Amino acid sequence: MYNITVYKVNPISANIEQLPIKRDWMEDTNDRHAYNCFPVTLSNGLGWGISYPEDIVFKWNGISDYSPHNVQIISGHQYVYTERANASLSFKTGLTFVTNENLSILHMPVPNLFSDEFIPFTTLISTSFFKGELPSAVRIIKANKEIIIKANTPVVSIIPISLSNFQNSKIDLYNFNQIPPNIFNVSDGYSEAVYELNKQGKWSNFYRDATDHLGNKLGNHEVKTIRLETVKKYE
Repeated sequence: MYNITVYKVNPISANIEQLPIKRDWMEDTNDRHAYNCFPVTLSNGLGWGISYPEDIVFKWNGISDYSPHNVQIISGHQYVYTERANASLSFKTGLTFVTNENLSILHMPVPNLFSDEFIPFTTLISTSFFKGELPSAVRIIKANKEIIIKANTPVVSIIPISLSNFQNSKIDLYNFNQIPPNIFNVSDGYSEAVYELNKQGKWSNFYRDATDHLGNKLGNHEVKTIRLETVKKYE
């Protein structure tokens, strides 16, 4: 568990809350079928979302150079600026993060929230010494179209990460003929059982329940629900 301190350094600032599980594209699947995929649904809540209380609307003319005038801000001027140029838009978060030396902040796209109009930059900020406002920006993809980021829609995900613990990690890769016996903890018939359930429009839940198709327990998930908090220390 990480305890992170965040200060609002500007009266006009972004909202910061745990990411919602809901995604519009998942709602649109048949019988909301996509929510049955445990790896996707669990990932949806991975991090705090940065959002804004008003719509932000902008338009890019398709030119990528050093000029800040290629992106027109139509509304939400107080939350964004174009000086980064190069087909990008910067956001004023109004938030400063404070962590210890063994913790950084990963700024990345919101998990499983897809857009063909823009994509957030993935960045790592050393918040143990960087006391400025958390930088945030997106690369614009769609040209000559008014792009709307609706109020209270997460723009990016913020995740604490220990790079010192991650440093020098390694993967030992073995060939298929070196696989030890019983490394695959599912018995014969697993794939067939999954296929038969899928044909009936059902979901197996074998992975969600960490069992094989016969109900035998294979292990445990590290967590089955990601719970994060944003505690307001002000009135």
